Amino acid sequence: MKFTKVRPQWLAPAVATLSALLVVGCGGGSDSVVADATPQLTPAQQCAALQGSAVPASAIGLPTTGATISSATLISATASGNTNGEFCKVLGGIHPVDAAAPDIKFEVDLPSTWNGKSVHFGGGGLDGSVPDTTGFTNTGLTLYGEPKGVLTPLARGYVTLASDSGHEGSFGDGRFAQNDEALANYAGDHIKKTHDVALFLTKQRYGATFAHSYYIGGSGGGRQALIAAQKYASDYDGIISTFPASGIMGLAFQMGRISQASLAPGGFINANKAAVLKKAVMSACDSLDGATDGLISNPGLCTFDPATLRCPGGTDTGDTCLSDAQISTVNTMATPLNTSFDFANGIHNIPKYNVLAGTDFWSGFLFPLGDSAADAVLDPATSAEGQWSFFYAFPNSLLRYAIARDPSLDLMSFNFTDPGALTARTQTVSQMMDSTTVNLDNFKNRGGKVILQHGLSDQYIPAQMSIDYYNRLLANYGQNALSSFLKFYLVPGAAHGFGGQFEGAYDGLTALDNWVTKGTAPQSLVITDLNPPTAGRTRPLCEYPQWPKYVSGDVNAATSYICSN
Repeated sequence: MKFTKVRPQWLAPAVATLSALLVVGCGGGSDSVVADATPQLTPAQQCAALQGSAVPASAIGLPTTGATISSATLISATASGNTNGEFCKVLGGIHPVDAAAPDIKFEVDLPSTWNGKSVHFGGGGLDGSVPDTTGFTNTGLTLYGEPKGVLTPLARGYVTLASDSGHEGSFGDGRFAQNDEALANYAGDHIKKTHDVALFLTKQRYGATFAHSYYIGGSGGGRQALIAAQKYASDYDGIISTFPASGIMGLAFQMGRISQASLAPGGFINANKAAVLKKAVMSACDSLDGATDGLISNPGLCTFDPATLRCPGGTDTGDTCLSDAQISTVNTMATPLNTSFDFANGIHNIPKYNVLAGTDFWSGFLFPLGDSAADAVLDPATSAEGQWSFFYAFPNSLLRYAIARDPSLDLMSFNFTDPGALTARTQTVSQMMDSTTVNLDNFKNRGGKVILQHGLSDQYIPAQMSIDYYNRLLANYGQNALSSFLKFYLVPGAAHGFGGQFEGAYDGLTALDNWVTKGTAPQSLVITDLNPPTAGRTRPLCEYPQWPKYVSGDVNAATSYICSN
């Protein structure tokens, strides 16, 4: 049921006691309270007091019908698999205004030893599940976690929170978008709603609000982090936005355009042919940055022509060459999409991918273009991950369910340059979902800090999308003003969390927290490769437009490089 539940009378004494508790840990900030003479409840009692409780709609800054807590479980420090210390795991749902819309499912983890701060975890793709708030965030560019010795946010004493963005399902399944409220939740409303529910629960548990609040996410979660800064500046003090899908609608159109080329007769490139392409690119360009190390640190230096791999006569003669149709697929990936209309904030140029500068689209556990041409068009709602193509499923879902509201729409015949009668609706959805505005005044003026980062070998979101966004911010603010609150890093060889030549990680949360709480801006950062074959090598994390240039010494050591223009 979806209603606002009145707090049971038996809970009132517990809440009164909770509101008088002293915040413990590393400091609760200016909102910490002093304990009174009332006997303190144990953490188990405090956690149990939240079970079955409700969050009134008045505590949530956007329209809902409130939220209810389905479970509140104390996880002991010695529980099997728990390395985060003792915490209260709270699960629940935020109820929509439209009864036909799904709940926003959420998790809030409340550590028994709280540091007074919070970390909001971002999602990914089309969401559909709650991120693991007991693990690591996207502070780095790898799914392998963090460098040895770095603790999760929860283990450090942060309240951690996340949601499924307002629907359940595969991250490539967009059927939820047929409902206006569910689409608005996914577009960004869930950020505010989840934050406010977590804030309410934090007050109930500790008697204090967040001294500092951070949002950290990658991909779709990177887009969400930017929205947190753009739309909900008063709620967040810092964000880390990793390989963000900032222009998400244009990105979907570019993926759809590439799918049309890949799925055209003879256009699909299998893994064997892809290996030939990658080997040729690396052979031509690896050493151009000063070191032959399996990384292309400055893609702008690489001008590889895929026509050098053309099969005799242009027809497919095997896995050692590319046919004309396959070269067309590569060239489509390597060129921007220019539209006849503007997406949100005047954008009509959607960047190319670095397929001719080291990006690998055919390795890892989930291929962007699919395992085969036949598998590429499988339905993500009913097929296993690793078969279907994200480049097909993602635009297909948004086109069918968010834009046209027509499940029969055919992606293969859609005009991504000029969508005709669907142009206005495309622009409406773009305004809802894209995080491309350069107006960060409210966030900047309250002292908010941004770490923006992207891998140069990203196979899902082109690094150029973040470069373009940064350059637009630079034009708006100027270098000095922009550098005072935003740092932008590009990481050579890093992909979309997996599949790259450099699975980079560093303690980004500490860097962000020091910048926010101490005014110490990130500098001289070193990023470590966690990719098993090359684990342990390091590089300087260079602030854009600089890149790590080899000077001398061990090619696997950051000290052998300088950040160069």
